Amino acid sequence: MSSSDSVQVTLGGLQVSVLIATFIYSISCIQIFLYWRSRFNDRLGILALVSEYLIFETTHTLCFWYYIFTITVKYYGVPEELERRHWSITMSIVFHGLITGCVQSYYSCRVYILSGKRIIPVVCWIGCLIEGCGCVAAAVVLYLVGPAEFAAKWKLFPTLIVAVDLSVCVVNTTTLCYFLHQMRTGSKT
Repeated sequence: MSSSDSVQVTLGGLQVSVLIATFIYSISCIQIFLYWRSRFNDRLGILALVSEYLIFETTHTLCFWYYIFTITVKYYGVPEELERRHWSITMSIVFHGLITGCVQSYYSCRVYILSGKRIIPVVCWIGCLIEGCGCVAAAVVLYLVGPAEFAAKWKLFPTLIVAVDLSVCVVNTTTLCYFLHQMRTGSKT
C-alpha cells in the first residue's frame, strides 16, 4: 500500500469514527434532556453523575472534532501530521475513561439497589477505577512516545483497558438482566 493510500485509509476511518461518535453523542444529549425533563426524584449523587457525564461526553466529542479539524483543515496535505502528538486525541482517551467510569458506576449502583448485595458492584467499581487509571496512563504514554511508537510497541496496553471495560460491562449487564428478570417473574432461578 502506498503512502497516499495509507493516509486515505487512516483519515477515512478517523472521519467515519468521529461522525458515528457525534451521532451517538446527539442521542446521549436527547436522553439527558428527557431525563431532566421528566424530573426524577433521584438522589443528588445520581443527578451529579448525569451532569458529569454530559460535561465529559461534550468535551470528548469536542476533542475529536478539534483533532479532525487539525488534521484535515489546518494541516491539509501534510500526511506527516498524522504521526505527531496532539493534545486533543490524548485528552479524548482520558475523557473516554471518565465517561465509561460514570456510566458503569451508575449501572453498578443500580445492581446494588436491585440486589441489595455489595460484592458485584464493588468488583465493578474496582474495574471502573482500573480502567480510568489505565486510560490516563495510556494517554500519558501516547503523548510521551507519539502515535507511531505507541501503535508499534504498546498494543497490549489499550487491549487490556478494553478487556477490563468489556468485563465490567458484561458483569453489569448480566446481573441487571438477572435481577430484573427475578423481580418480574418472582423466580429465584
